[in-house]
Amino acid sequence: MSRSLRRGALAATLALSIAPLAACGAGYDSGTDSVRPDNAYARTDGIEVQNVNVVIGEAADGPASVTARIFNDSGADQTLEAILLGTEGGQFELLPPEGESAITVPAGGSVMLGGEGNPAAYVPDASAAGIAAGNAQNLVFLMSESGEAELFARVVPATGPFAYYADWGPTEPPAEETAEEQDQQQETEQQETQDTGTAGEESGEDTGTGEDGGAGEDAAGEESGDDGTADE
Repeated sequence: MSRSLRRGALAATLALSIAPLAACGAGYDSGTDSVRPDNAYARTDGIEVQNVNVVIGEAADGPASVTARIFNDSGADQTLEAILLGTEGGQFELLPPEGESAITVPAGGSVMLGGEGNPAAYVPDASAAGIAAGNAQNLVFLMSESGEAELFARVVPATGPFAYYADWGPTEPPAEETAEEQDQQQETEQQETQDTGTAGEESGEDTGTGEDGGAGEDAAGEESGDDGTADE
């Protein structure tokens, strides 16, 4: 075979081998773009929700919470307004980060739900909400601008031989003091204040007694001097 024929055959082989790779990465609906994460996933108008699970504890009537990563590809910040238990069910209570009033997903950024220090979404009683281990739970993420992102998430235990989600839930809200506990705290503070004042008064009285004693000593000294004069 001549050199020109060999070059032609090699070029054709390379073209055939490169063509599938080019087709795979071309366009929004290309083959690589159709790959989805193993866990629940949904996308709606600039918002992408990934790796969604519902985590429950040992007790069936204990809390359940959502773990997920929310990405915001839109040009504006968006607020997570609710996570619904299906389109006709209840919803999770949202716990914003400390010091904030809402769970905000910044434009071009993301927010992690669940885990220490992160915002959270929980229900106090999993069984009452119809959540049970092994279920595929219908969830609807409601965003302030993009609307609804619906998916089915796995319900997984936080405990057990394969406790992969032990660090991610279930999340519970911080305990709130009852009115009785607040009253007891106020009474304790008032009592401590009174004790401090009483101790200060007693300390002042002791100081006054010392001054009286000094005056007595001076008087005794004068009398002693008078006695000496009399002796003379």
